[in-house]
Amino acid sequence: MKINIDDIPESGFSLDLKEDGAVFDGLAGGKLYFSFSSPVAAHLEISKKGRSIFVSGEIKTGIHLNCSRCLKDFDYPFDADFASYYERGAEPEKEKELKAADMDVNYISGDTLDTSELLLGQISLELPMQPLCSTECKGLCPRCGADLNLGDCGCGRDEKTDSKFAKLKDFKVK
Repeated sequence: MKINIDDIPESGFSLDLKEDGAVFDGLAGGKLYFSFSSPVAAHLEISKKGRSIFVSGEIKTGIHLNCSRCLKDFDYPFDADFASYYERGAEPEKEKELKAADMDVNYISGDTLDTSELLLGQISLELPMQPLCSTECKGLCPRCGADLNLGDCGCGRDEKTDSKFAKLKDFKVK
């Protein structure tokens, strides 16, 4: 949903949204590494003061991810609060030294605020970098690739093997 910035009252307003996950996949050009297992529900509080726009809210949805240890698909319940600060106008010059406070500023060059882009950005930031199907996930055997959550693979991965570099221990430089 696009909101005309000039229509945002100084006192602000609340907005409840419910979007299908396909909207966000299309927004990213089909290049998301995750998919949505339920619609994205969001409650937003939007206000402005001069050229500054403040957006805060809560996002709830279900996200389909792959476990980073065992590679199994699982549904991740997503629930996050966020706050974003926007400035109207072009981004500052690329060579300008930024202060810590400048790092939290997003810039809007047009007359509209796209809530779909905002929500997709917040979801991407809040997702775990290494998603796990459970905290007890044992992952895959590094030797044979068996799923260790189903039991021991029996391939003898803990046995010592002859190192290809064992001969280098006898190597002496003169």
